[in-house]
Amino acid sequence: MSDISTLIKAAGSIPAAIALMTAPASAQIQAEPVPDDPDNPLESLERPAQSQEAGPAPVPQLRSARRATGPNVLAIVAHPDDELFFAPVLARAARSGGKVTVVFATSGDAGPGVTDMEPGAELAALREEEARCSINALGASEPRFWQMGDGTLAVMARKPDSPMRSLTLRVAELIEEIEPNVVITWGPDGGYGHSDHRAMNTAVTQVLQAMEGARPDLLYPALPVSDDAPSQLEGWAKTHPSLITDRLSYEPRDLDAMRAAANCYESQFNAAARAALPELLHAAVWRGNVFFRLAFSRSN
Repeated sequence: MSDISTLIKAAGSIPAAIALMTAPASAQIQAEPVPDDPDNPLESLERPAQSQEAGPAPVPQLRSARRATGPNVLAIVAHPDDELFFAPVLARAARSGGKVTVVFATSGDAGPGVTDMEPGAELAALREEEARCSINALGASEPRFWQMGDGTLAVMARKPDSPMRSLTLRVAELIEEIEPNVVITWGPDGGYGHSDHRAMNTAVTQVLQAMEGARPDLLYPALPVSDDAPSQLEGWAKTHPSLITDRLSYEPRDLDAMRAAANCYESQFNAAARAALPELLHAAVWRGNVFFRLAFSRSN
């Protein structure tokens, strides 16, 4: 199914000033470095207190997350290329010596992108290879593939044998195994409403809200509401700036890693779009900081 590639409706729709950017990344980043926060593994800005809300049906309780010396980041997304939406943060965490694990619930077997391939196993295998290329470019550990059906994660979610039930159990087992101190997944909006993205949010949030004791920071990537948001983001959900809790900075080399990662996805983007996507997000949205919303108040 279509995923983050819909950020760019067509390569020709990208403003020439962005698509043709050739200046070094170091000349483009103007953001102030984010100060160290000893309580935040990713050294974000200080977060305001938030209330914790009750959620859906309980899941098996997990033991408290182990607080590692460095960042132990788990990104759980629906499709190969979803990670591009916050890729510089993954590159920064890996470069700093942290452990970065990326899990793809589906292999994108229903999303041929710009190819003429039929949906199915051959397409899934290609997209897994592209994902490995991307994750390697970002410096993270070997990605994991759960190979669930693309476009099926939210189907008949109430049924005992539904993909959603299986997904939730897999998430619980994974967090028990990895013991991350930061988890990143899609927000409740799914970015632009994709049902698989929303299912990822539901499963991950449901597991973490049931944890006892110190739970990992759960971060949702966010696009700030802005009067000058680029037209390519039309249809994507926006977050009011007052709700954005984390502004995670990146360096030119992290943006370069994202460029390399985006270039891996030849099945999903043509050459012009692969080159333009990092520049669009960097110059028109991030400007040196990737934005997130903290799901729950930090546990102590």
